[in-house]
Amino acid sequence: MHDKNLNAYLTQADGIDSLMPHAARLIELRHVLLGALPETLADHATVANYRQGKIIIFAANAAVAAKLKLLGPTLMERFVKRGFQVTALNIEVQPDEGEANKHPKAAVLSDTARGALARLASQLTDSELKTTISSLAESKPRRR
Repeated sequence: MHDKNLNAYLTQADGIDSLMPHAARLIELRHVLLGALPETLADHATVANYRQGKIIIFAANAAVAAKLKLLGPTLMERFVKRGFQVTALNIEVQPDEGEANKHPKAAVLSDTARGALARLASQLTDSELKTTISSLAESKPRRR
């Protein structure tokens, strides 16, 4: 099998001809966005769509979305300078699928906290609460 240009292959696929200009436009918009944003924001935002002058940008979280909204006029100016007709920017929060699991919470009870829980448990009457607090007091810290 001989090598083919990826673009030539994609344009030959059935029904994809009409999608190629839109895909190319989205890629160019993403490059403009990446060039306009500080590095700390660029990793957490992407262009999702462009239709009828409206650019939809996905932000990884609400804080990033708020910063993008503040940068809205500057971003619109950059897109217009690159030749895009932009009438509106729509910023939406679209968290990354694995974002929530990237940094699991590592809450660890100190020896002092375990001692305080043990003292509290000793003052309680036998109950489900006492059992739960006792088990917390006896728990060993996990190794990371």
